[in-house]
Amino acid sequence: MKQVPSETGGGLGAISRRCFSSASSVEDAGQYALFSKQWGAEPAAARGKLALLEAWIKKREQLGYARLREVVSLCLLCGRCTANCPNGAGAKEAVELARSILAQENGLAWPKKLLSSFSSTEREARDPWIKRAGLLQRLLMRELPRERGLVLRLGGTRLGEIWAPKLRPPFFLERHPEKQGSAQRCVGLFVGCTIHYLAPEVGDAALKILGRMGYEVLIPKGQGCCGLMAMGMGDKERACLLARKVVEQFDGEKLEAVLVPCASCAYQLTKGIPHLLSEDPLAARAKLLAQKVKELSVFLVGEGWLSVFPRERGNSIRGSVAYHDPCHLGAGLGIRGEPRKILKKLSKWSFKEMEGADECCGMGGSFRLFHPEVSARISREKLKRVRQAEVDAVATTCMGCWMGLKEMLHRESREIQVKHICELVWEELEDVETSSSESGAEFGARGGRAGE
Repeated sequence: MKQVPSETGGGLGAISRRCFSSASSVEDAGQYALFSKQWGAEPAAARGKLALLEAWIKKREQLGYARLREVVSLCLLCGRCTANCPNGAGAKEAVELARSILAQENGLAWPKKLLSSFSSTEREARDPWIKRAGLLQRLLMRELPRERGLVLRLGGTRLGEIWAPKLRPPFFLERHPEKQGSAQRCVGLFVGCTIHYLAPEVGDAALKILGRMGYEVLIPKGQGCCGLMAMGMGDKERACLLARKVVEQFDGEKLEAVLVPCASCAYQLTKGIPHLLSEDPLAARAKLLAQKVKELSVFLVGEGWLSVFPRERGNSIRGSVAYHDPCHLGAGLGIRGEPRKILKKLSKWSFKEMEGADECCGMGGSFRLFHPEVSARISREKLKRVRQAEVDAVATTCMGCWMGLKEMLHRESREIQVKHICELVWEELEDVETSSSESGAEFGARGGRAGE
């Protein structure tokens, strides 16, 4: 047996002891129920996972790897258990650590190794391969109307048609220069993988908003994946590699803030990267970067940009919109109010609070790939919430959730739009600018009309 990493007994043991010192544990009822159907009640709970980890530390030979690998893989890493635990036992962090230890000792399963390796490849080398995949998409899949994605022309699974989002070359970072605008105040824009490959319109909206705010925007061409997926699969080595790249790309004194339109990426840059690099030569720079990182909706509210929205709702209402709380933003970063403040200010959409808005959509990054049936069951529960809300659109700030919501609504065959908040904000600002031009008022670069 390979040498056990020193962090095994210390990190996992300390976390499990904090959990067991509590008389009860707090679980997310919906996900607990879904997981327990497949694995039994105790392993489905965070407390059960920690009990198994504690036993594995003490009796590794008897318990072995197979059972542990199965149980720790069945976790979305949504962070609810950590956020809700009265003793502060980090069950999410324990699962991540256990996955890392298992990967170090036994190696990653080949599909995960391939996926992690590909995500850590330099973007210039990766993009041509993704474009070739786009050619295959056109051959093997048919496009759904109204940009609802693609489905395989022939065949499917017991879960239904094989759905995929459409690749959108030229990709976002190919469409834009590294610097946009010229101003005293400069911000960086980290776009992540999904915006780059699948949703350039979200990145375009973010750039237009920041341009109207009067910022110079730095979009480093060398940026790539934030490393969250590699970290979640247990590939700590590649996650650290990606973390260093992010720090090196955005570690500029000139940058007032580093803005992230994706909640999951924002979580990784704020919390994941400083943790990964805590003993790295870049540790201090990683902490400084994390202090500058802001999820974009938080930045917009903080800058007072909502003051330029129309004070009264017009006659041309496009419909009602609900908000889906991404796990990494709500449970991970404790941010719930700012996106709602934006949606409530929109003049073209009527905001409706959705019951169960903070329930997971089931995407969980690579979880959707390796546990499709469990993920689909969680998605169906979320879909019930969307259906009950009776809205025309669902907005979110996470690109993983954006993709998961699009897939579930396609399977439901519902004409409900999935929108990123940036898209809705830009629609609003376009209308404000148009009305200001027609009235002869000057639309100020820093928010608000001239003279206000």
